[in-house]
Amino acid sequence: MEDRGPHDLARDLRPQEYGKTRPTTIDDALIEPAWPGVRLFAAVADGRATLWIAGEPLDRHAEVAGALERAVGRAAVDGAIFEAYLTKQGDSEGVGVRTWPKEYPTITGTMTRMFIGGRRNRLQEYEERREAEAAELDFGQDDVVSLVIVDLLWLDGQWLLDVPLLERKRILESIVPAEALVRPGPYVRQPIASWIGSWRAQGFRAMTFKSANSRYRPGETADDWTLADMPRR
Repeated sequence: MEDRGPHDLARDLRPQEYGKTRPTTIDDALIEPAWPGVRLFAAVADGRATLWIAGEPLDRHAEVAGALERAVGRAAVDGAIFEAYLTKQGDSEGVGVRTWPKEYPTITGTMTRMFIGGRRNRLQEYEERREAEAAELDFGQDDVVSLVIVDLLWLDGQWLLDVPLLERKRILESIVPAEALVRPGPYVRQPIASWIGSWRAQGFRAMTFKSANSRYRPGETADDWTLADMPRR
């Protein structure tokens, strides 16, 4: 298996899944906004980048693959495999997210909230969320998309699966600089109160918590990785 090139290796990879652990129990968590869009693996070798989704190559968005080829080429890397998200480019913030559909209040609704208070319509929120998530996975021909890279799994002939996550991210940042179409995903540590408002304003609806010391086990569920909804306030 190790004699195979990164393109073949990436084709057979399956993502590590998030566990149901409470975020507060994860030791030294690296916290990231949960990117909307398509989770995939990207392989670069021999001057060529391939994006793999569930074992199938993505033929569209050659501009993104080309940007990744150039970025890795400048780093003088022979080959690499990344975990990433293909996501729609933000209109103003440049963060590749789509904001929630905005609901404009009616006069009747406003008066009702003034006198009897507002109630959350959870069914409506659920339907809006499903519609937004479906839209994020639907890439039109004219959509501008970018590749946000969140992990580095293989580099120059060596798997990095047993390297702690924080070190993998540091190596990733030394290989792929932040550019318009391809960039490493941001991450922070506690406290995160100052980040939540910004992420929520940019349209993010959830966060990921991953132990800084976590390893990567393709296709398995990680007890030291979890997802959490973005706080509403």
